[in-house]
Amino acid sequence: MESQLNAFPLYCLPSLSFLRAFTEADNAQFTLGEKFEKQSNRSRFTIAGPNGLQRLSLPLVHASCHSAMCDVQLDYAQPWNIKHWRSIETAYNKAPFFEYYAHHFESLFKNHYFLLADWNLEALKSCLKCIKQPDDLSLNFNKCQTNQTQFTINSETYNQVFIEKSGFIANLSILDLIFNEGPMAKDYF
Repeated sequence: MESQLNAFPLYCLPSLSFLRAFTEADNAQFTLGEKFEKQSNRSRFTIAGPNGLQRLSLPLVHASCHSAMCDVQLDYAQPWNIKHWRSIETAYNKAPFFEYYAHHFESLFKNHYFLLADWNLEALKSCLKCIKQPDDLSLNFNKCQTNQTQFTINSETYNQVFIEKSGFIANLSILDLIFNEGPMAKDYF
């Protein structure tokens, strides 16, 4: 009996709930042949900054909803990568494990990737390495349908930098868990 393909979209620094669903799925693959969805987590991620939620978007070169995910290009006309990294530093430089894991992600923002899919793939590999999960990712370039599952938001709390000010904020980018929990982040998977 053939196992069913679990196709996931290639998200940008995905949330904890998305990554948990991906790591728990059998025969999980990322599909790059699907149509790109504007204003989706393919080019956005959320962190907890000093003033609450902060959504960061990667600018794209005229991406249309008819473009395949594997063809979408990043736009470096403005220095978004430097600004995004500064936002991450501001949000997490007081997190207990920021200095131990920052180098895994800083290079994403210093290097210029031509394609969004390449940036997302490198970001995901960095995340998986930090949480001690296999990073031998399977990519599918066919136009297969991705999982339309709503990813269950886990109510388990952990320490966050601004928890006293904002309370616990669930389902942030996996960066939040990694910088706040360090090696214990793998226990959430």
